[in-house]
Amino acid sequence: MYSRRIAVNLVSFELFNTSGEPIRGDMRFQSGRVARPAVVICHSFMAFKNWGWFPYVAERLAQAGFVSVSFNFSRSGVNEPPDRITDFDAFASNTISHELEDLEVVLKAIVRGEIGKYLIDPGRIALLGHSRGAAIALLAAAGSENVSVLVSWSSVATFDRWTEHQKTQWRKAGFLPLSKDSAISPLLNDIEGNRGTLDLVGAAARVRVPWLIVHGSEDLIVRFSEAEQLFAASDQSKTTLIPLKKVGHLYGGPEVTPDSAIHRVLDETIQWLKRAM
Repeated sequence: MYSRRIAVNLVSFELFNTSGEPIRGDMRFQSGRVARPAVVICHSFMAFKNWGWFPYVAERLAQAGFVSVSFNFSRSGVNEPPDRITDFDAFASNTISHELEDLEVVLKAIVRGEIGKYLIDPGRIALLGHSRGAAIALLAAAGSENVSVLVSWSSVATFDRWTEHQKTQWRKAGFLPLSKDSAISPLLNDIEGNRGTLDLVGAAARVRVPWLIVHGSEDLIVRFSEAEQLFAASDQSKTTLIPLKKVGHLYGGPEVTPDSAIHRVLDETIQWLKRAM
């Protein structure tokens, strides 16, 4: 288990997308006068920047010499405080395209110096995402000149994850129940209406920056075969695929324990980032 301790500063920020919705985030960094590479962290579905091991990930990246930038997608349903999903209307209106727009707002804010000025080297920006967040990061990396490297943790290879029967019920009811307090409605229209734009395998073929794909062999939520699909479509001279044996989707989480696989995932990622950036 990682045990080194280095002092890290935390500064919060608030940005707004074109709909006027707030995108709230945190930057973690070491003190110093040298601008550092940034790692922008994209949280997964039904998660948020302070969920589970995401704060630990952000802290470790800052201790490793990066500026970690974590944020909540504007329609994640989280209004701080509390750190949990409480805005179900916002959550139900969320789409892939909307999350992609939010990420682009964060990237532009870094490049323009609206956040992290003098702290971040805008020529060295990494995107790191988990699960659906990794897919959002992939789309951004495939279409942005501001991304230097890409890290995908347990990424999906398609957003279309429902049977035709489920879609029929979805269209009939106007929503698809996920749990007692959550439902998704506009998402299906976004996925089916923007198949070309949201084609992840197609996006993988357009990535031109160094790319690390990490995926657990025992992932029952997003099968390892989806990592293989993305890797097969990528420029393999720039892409590294690391399979994690006996590891599932949440890397032993969401809590961080001495035996959590998240430590190994971070070790592999940090070593690769230092070489790539």
